[in-house]
Amino acid sequence: MMSKYFPSYLRRALLGAVLMAAANLPVQAQSSGPITLGLVSPLSEPGDARSGDAIKKTADLWVKVTNAAGGANGRQFKLAVYDDQGKVEVGAAGVERAITESKASAILGVWSSSVTLAEMEVAKRYNVPLLAFYSWADDVTGKNYPQVFRIGPYNTKIAEQMAAFIDSKGYKKVVVLAEDTAYGLGFAKSFEARMKKTPRVSVDVVQFQAQTQDMTALMLKVSAMRPDVVVVQGVFGATNLSIKQGREVGLKSDIIAGWDWPTLPDFWNAVGDAGVGVMYPSFTDKSLKPTTEGKRFVDAYKKAYGTDPAIFQYYLWDNFNAVKAAIEKSGSSDPAVLVKTLPSVKFMGTIGEISFSHQAGTVNFNQWDSFVMFIKQMMHKGDTDATAKVVYTGR
Repeated sequence: MMSKYFPSYLRRALLGAVLMAAANLPVQAQSSGPITLGLVSPLSEPGDARSGDAIKKTADLWVKVTNAAGGANGRQFKLAVYDDQGKVEVGAAGVERAITESKASAILGVWSSSVTLAEMEVAKRYNVPLLAFYSWADDVTGKNYPQVFRIGPYNTKIAEQMAAFIDSKGYKKVVVLAEDTAYGLGFAKSFEARMKKTPRVSVDVVQFQAQTQDMTALMLKVSAMRPDVVVVQGVFGATNLSIKQGREVGLKSDIIAGWDWPTLPDFWNAVGDAGVGVMYPSFTDKSLKPTTEGKRFVDAYKKAYGTDPAIFQYYLWDNFNAVKAAIEKSGSSDPAVLVKTLPSVKFMGTIGEISFSHQAGTVNFNQWDSFVMFIKQMMHKGDTDATAKVVYTGR
């Protein structure tokens, strides 16, 4: 115990040093018994709870299927689940609790880029691997943290392929409707930079608050700009609102969803007839045949939940299998060991072989970079990703 006669400023300094030292102690996972994996996702409002639900279903299923097949090195898996609520500070606290309280060997299920970027700092501090799958901000892997890995797409490459599609369509005036997050504004920045190579096309970026509950006034503004196409870069409920309310106020332009949220179960109920004609990027198509592991995932998912999984759920499944591969290769579930092992894992994922690139100083650091982007269009009310029409293939 510190003496009460110890100067207060020294007591504060010593306490701070102790806390800082504790925060940087290596995290030791249990060497026997179940392996804990931290799932930190938006499971409630104001976060993107609809995507969080899909994330949780995928994670629960992976644990069930993997444990039934024997787990890893004879050990079973369990989840430590934390709701980030779509908030930076809540997500960072959730990662810290998963690491310090639940002794998680790795962090998975992270979603919104702005939240992921904060969560990464915690994972880096404790030297615990964090795997992203649909956090698109370049900085997720662009920061080159040894602890951070991504099996999934990223803004720069998506913007490049989106721009190529814009070129092919002959559009002259584009409005990017971007939420004020690392994802929305990051894409807008990458897209604007790419479109400078095509000076005949003008690009206007219109920002909106990510959790906006009414898009009517904003869509009136966008409609008055008379664009040829509107690219909607958002994650929350405002995405569906932009389509429905845009059509209600007279928006005539084509609409491209910034990601494949039209494949989520709530799309048609939310937008109705306004969804017909909407285009979106997808990273799967009939031309890409699922692997044996992919078929195992899809069959198990349909049996458990009665619907097909979205492509981002494939990537999440691969994230979990990457951790499993690292545990099996190293013979350890210790986070520090997994940080060193993950860069060298190679395994068959749901749609192809998974391995990580290691180009220091670039976004391709601990990044899987073999995804192919398609642009699809919902031609009829009720279309799914399987029935939508492919209107562009990027390579």
